[in-house]
Amino acid sequence: MWTLWNRLGWRGFALLASGLSWISYGASITLQPRYGTVRGISVLLDLMPMTAWGWLWITAGAVSAAYALVRPGHDLLGVGAAMAPPLLWAVAYALGALTGAPPAAWGAVAPWASHALLIQIVAYLTRPRLVVPRVVACGAD
Repeated sequence: MWTLWNRLGWRGFALLASGLSWISYGASITLQPRYGTVRGISVLLDLMPMTAWGWLWITAGAVSAAYALVRPGHDLLGVGAAMAPPLLWAVAYALGALTGAPPAAWGAVAPWASHALLIQIVAYLTRPRLVVPRVVACGAD
């Protein structure tokens, strides 16, 4: 019997979970951004308003979730979409803390960066293996 798990595996499940999480988080910061988030990522708000950043998260989440069903090795765009927003947020919080955001901004760097790292670990451990035949040299003794 075919199950969703047979199709997803760990890699697909990680992409789906990240995708749904980023859609949810993006919707929350689009509709009602938290004060601490706005202060912590203030360096990004010079580039785009919070609503646009929320839609970026939603878009990345949709891409990540869509690639959950794609075969490993062909899903690198989904892996990137799962990793990019939390890495961006980690960098933004670090820059914010360096440029005058509340000192608590440092506390958000590791959690955001760790999610991207976990996606990278899952992607690495579930990557397709290349099958290379062993070559035996002719005449080698």
